[in-house]
Amino acid sequence: MKIELSDLALQDLEEVRLFLSNRSYDGLKNVLADIETTILSIPENLLAGRITPRDDVRERITPKYGYKIPYLVRGDILYILRVYHPKRKPIDYKNV
Repeated sequence: MKIELSDLALQDLEEVRLFLSNRSYDGLKNVLADIETTILSIPENLLAGRITPRDDVRERITPKYGYKIPYLVRGDILYILRVYHPKRKPIDYKNV
């Protein structure tokens, strides 16, 4: 299964990088590894993600740092819609 990150997901990751790179390089590495591991595990069980307000979107939560990763599947492509921490403003699922 091919994995594609939306522009918003890429922007979220850039914000994580900017925020953590000024604080802790090791922290940044750990958070990015947690996110990557979670994203790569999604195709193993697509239905394991939590149900969201949108019927076509599920979300997985990273185990160590609690980042939410909403995703949807179209054909053979897994679309990662966002990568955000719940301490931020809640996501509006109408606009993902």
